[in-house]
Amino acid sequence: MQDMAISLHVNNNMSPVKGNAVLQLCFVGQDCQRIPSILGATYGLQTKRLDLSYNAIKSLEGLEKFPHLEELILDNNFIDDTVTLPRLETLHTLSLNKNKVANLEKFLDQVSEKFPQLRYLSLLGNEACPNQLSSLDKDEKDYRRYRLYVLHRLHGLRFLDSTAVRKTEVREARKRGALMKTVKPPAITTVPNTKTGIEHQNGTNAVSPQQETKDATRAPEGNKTQAQNGTAGNKENSTDPAQKHTGAYGVRRYRYIGKHSEGNRFIRNEHL
Repeated sequence: MQDMAISLHVNNNMSPVKGNAVLQLCFVGQDCQRIPSILGATYGLQTKRLDLSYNAIKSLEGLEKFPHLEELILDNNFIDDTVTLPRLETLHTLSLNKNKVANLEKFLDQVSEKFPQLRYLSLLGNEACPNQLSSLDKDEKDYRRYRLYVLHRLHGLRFLDSTAVRKTEVREARKRGALMKTVKPPAITTVPNTKTGIEHQNGTNAVSPQQETKDATRAPEGNKTQAQNGTAGNKENSTDPAQKHTGAYGVRRYRYIGKHSEGNRFIRNEHL
């Protein structure tokens, strides 16, 4: 088994909460996809600050082994908004810069429930945090709306994305924060139908109302040709499926009325 580079630092200052020595555990750049169980088993009860940056962490299973954790650094990993967060009563600092969080509302639902003492949060570099680190098409107004919504959801925050929370922001978040939520529209997938040539979107026909009206009023090409040739009513000889259907009707192009009509050939003078 490859040796793990674990850096431990014991701070001689006493913790203001528990009165115990503060243990800082650093496990950085090990390309791990999850928290090694040995960390929690060996140092979990003593650790106040845990740095797991620059790994490939997707799951936070095992974090519950650090019940007295106050600071958690998870920068540059692969954590998204589907991750399950454990309840940490004493956590006040969470740094998740450059991860994969996209659904802000879903993520904040967990944070507000699982980290009741959270005071510092940083989400820079995630899709959920709309700034130029996550997308070049975002501007300062997008970030402003995001900031007000986060402050509306997490009332106890003092710092957000390395910037102190101002009192004016708190007042504005109380008034307008709920209206700042942005909903990402679902992706529409287009699947071509090889039989009809009509594209389908999410299981429904992608036909515009104008096109549907045109298709309903336009006579099939086969009907036009058969009407001109005088074979519109011959369903058995037709190769057009619409002509074999009992509900399909042909339209005669010409109608003749006069004394030389076909019926007049069988009427003689003595019949009159």
